[in-house]
Amino acid sequence: MKELVFNIADIFNSKTTGGCLSQYEATSFHIPAYQRGYKWATGPNGAVTVLLKDLWNAFEKQEDEYYLQYITVKPLQLAANTNYLEVIDGQQRLTTLSIVLSVLNLLQPETTDESNIALNKLDYAIRKNFFGEFIYSKSKLRQICESDWDAFIAEDIERLDRQDIFYLHGAVSECAKFFNEKSKNLKEFQTYLLSFVKLIVNSVEQHIVSETVFKNLNSNKVPLSETELIKALFITRVGRDSVKSSDSHFREVMEVRLGLSRSWEDIQQWAQSSEVASFYFDNKHSALHELLNLTAMTMGAKPAELSISQVSSANPLFNFFSQQQSHQNGFASLILVQKQLKDWFDTDETYHLIGFCRFAKNSEYKRASFLKYCLEISTKTALKSFLAKKKSELLYGGSADGDDKQALLTNLKYGGDDKQIHAVLLALSVFPKNVSRRFDFDSFKRQDWSLEHIFPQTPEGKGHFLSDDEKNNIRKILNQENEEVELLLMQHSRSTEEQKVYVSAIRATGKLDNIGNMCLLTGGCNSALGCMFFEGKRQKILELIQEGSFVPKHTFDVFAKMINGLDSDLKQWSLLDIDAHAKYIAKTILEDIKDDS
Repeated sequence: MKELVFNIADIFNSKTTGGCLSQYEATSFHIPAYQRGYKWATGPNGAVTVLLKDLWNAFEKQEDEYYLQYITVKPLQLAANTNYLEVIDGQQRLTTLSIVLSVLNLLQPETTDESNIALNKLDYAIRKNFFGEFIYSKSKLRQICESDWDAFIAEDIERLDRQDIFYLHGAVSECAKFFNEKSKNLKEFQTYLLSFVKLIVNSVEQHIVSETVFKNLNSNKVPLSETELIKALFITRVGRDSVKSSDSHFREVMEVRLGLSRSWEDIQQWAQSSEVASFYFDNKHSALHELLNLTAMTMGAKPAELSISQVSSANPLFNFFSQQQSHQNGFASLILVQKQLKDWFDTDETYHLIGFCRFAKNSEYKRASFLKYCLEISTKTALKSFLAKKKSELLYGGSADGDDKQALLTNLKYGGDDKQIHAVLLALSVFPKNVSRRFDFDSFKRQDWSLEHIFPQTPEGKGHFLSDDEKNNIRKILNQENEEVELLLMQHSRSTEEQKVYVSAIRATGKLDNIGNMCLLTGGCNSALGCMFFEGKRQKILELIQEGSFVPKHTFDVFAKMINGLDSDLKQWSLLDIDAHAKYIAKTILEDIKDDS
C-alpha cells in the first residue's frame, strides 16, 4: 500500500502533476456499488457537525496542517480512456468534503458551477446522477438548502425518498446553516481548507480485490493504524523537503520517498521481531508504535501528551509529529533512536544489563521513560555505570550501600522480599561467571518464569500422599522433635487442616520461605508442580531440556544439583540443600555478580 499526503485542493486536482487524481491519470473518484450508502449524521454529535466545528477551529487557530486522516483508493478503468480512483475506504469523508466545497462555492456570489474544484469529481455507481443534478448545480443546491426534507422529496418521492439521500440532504442543510452564521470569513476559510487541510491517500495495487480490502478495513480486522498515518506523514513530507518542490522534480521526489519507505520497512521489521519487541516494547500490539512513542519522548513530548485519555484526538502521536516544524527531524530522530537501541541489543554487555533491569519482577525500569533516560546518557562508560548502579539497587534493595550484604542476601524471605529474590535469582542466570551465552529474555518472558518454592508449600496437594522418604525429610527440616507433627506424619493421610499444622511448623523454622528454598519455574510448571517435591519438579525440568526448551541456568543447576555443597540425593531437597543454596547465592552475587559501578 502506497501512502501520500495531499491538501484538499490537490485531492480533487486532475490537471497538474501535484494532484492526487492526475498522479494516477484519473479524472474522478468512483464510489463502487459494494459501498454502504452515505450515513454521516448531523446534530450536536453528528459526524458532519463535528467535522465542520473541527475545521473551523483549526482555521481560527491557523494550524499549519490539519489532518482528516485517510482514504484508501485503487486505480480503476471503467471505460475506454477513462481512469478512476476507486474509493475503497473513506467515501463518507470524501463525500462530505465534496458537499462542504459545493456549499462554500454556492454561498460566494461571484462564483460559478465551474469554480467548484469538486465539480464532477465523484462518480457513484448508485445514485449515479444525484451529485451532478443536485450538488454540483448551484441552483439545485440552493433548492436543497432552502427546503426541508419533506418539501425536497415531494418533487419526486419515489426516486428521492432514500436513506442515503436523507443523510445527504441533512449534510447540505447543516453546511449551509453553519456557513451562513460565519459568512464574513468564508473566503479566508475556503483558502485555509484548500491549502492546509490534508488527507492521506493510501493506494492499493490493481490486482488486489477491492471488496476484500473494504471488508477488512470496515470490520476492524485491518484498521489503518496511527503508525501508518505517521509513515505517510514522514515519507511524504520528508521526501518533499529533501528536494526542490517544483513539478520538474516530481520523479526525484518519488525516488527519495522510495528510499525513505525502504528505511521505514527496515526499522519496522527490526522493531517487530519477537526478540526485540519483547525486550524493548513489552510485546505491545505495535512495537513500531512504541518505538515512535519513545522517539517522540526524546524530542520533548510528555507522556500525557501522547496518551489518548489525556487529549481529545484519537491520534496524539501522529499529531505530535505533524506539528513539528521539520518532519525531517522526526524521521531522523527515529533513525537515531532505532540505531542506538539496536547497538545496545547487539552488544552482550548492555543487552544483559538493560534486560536485567527491565525483566526483574515489578521493576520500575520497564517503562519507556527508562529507555529515554538511557538514550540521554552521552557515553558508553556513563551508561554502563548507570546500569550497574540500577542492577545493584535491584539486587540489594534499599540496602545497596550497606556493609553486611551477605547476611542480607542469605536471609531474604518469600512473602516480604519477593521482588528482590526474583532479581537475585534472575541475575544468577543472566550474569553467570565464565559463560558467554546470551540470556533469552524473550523466552523468559513468554514462558512466565516466576518464583517457586523448591520444597513445596503444599506437600500433599492434588491427592498426593507422603512417602516415608518425604516424611523423614520433613523431620530433618524441622530439626527438632514435634510431638503433634510426629503424630500426624504417622498417619497414612491428613486432612487439609492437619496438613496446615506441619506446614506451619516448617514455616516457623524460617527455612520454607528462605531464598535457599526458592528458584524460578515457568508458569506451566508453577501451576502443575507447585505441590510436588524435588523429584517431580526435577523430572519436569529435564523434560523441558530434552525438548530443547529454554531453562534458566540457575534453575538447571538447582535441579541437576550442580551447586557446591548440595546433598547428592536427587529425590529430596533437604535442610542441608536449603542452607547450602542460600550461601551459594550470596557468595556468587557478591563475588561473581558484584556491583561494577
